[in-house]
Amino acid sequence: MKNAGITLAVLTLSLAACGSKANMPTTEQVAKAYETHLNANLIAQLGQRMEVRGWDDFTVDCTSSGPERVTCVTGGTLDLVGFQGGVQLKPEPVPVPAEFDITFAKQNDTWVPISAQKK
Repeated sequence: MKNAGITLAVLTLSLAACGSKANMPTTEQVAKAYETHLNANLIAQLGQRMEVRGWDDFTVDCTSSGPERVTCVTGGTLDLVGFQGGVQLKPEPVPVPAEFDITFAKQNDTWVPISAQKK
């Protein structure tokens, strides 16, 4: 009986380590993936792009969504700067509500964004 209890405790700790938030993408990684998604989906005009300048009010809740996959539900706001033809459109970043949740896949021990879903 004592061995069964020890085995159960070890198994529980192992499962907890696998699901640890420490093994998930960071808020900065999610913010940069968000920026990449925005830039990949902007209207095709020469020189148009967005840049994330701040994510202090950006919230991220990542959970496993399959083997080696994580979906991060976003909330709050990101501070964005828009550029047109290499010129910054506004002098200060603009807070924009998070509109996309990002899915990552683990590749070579790195989280790589693979898709974004509009809320």
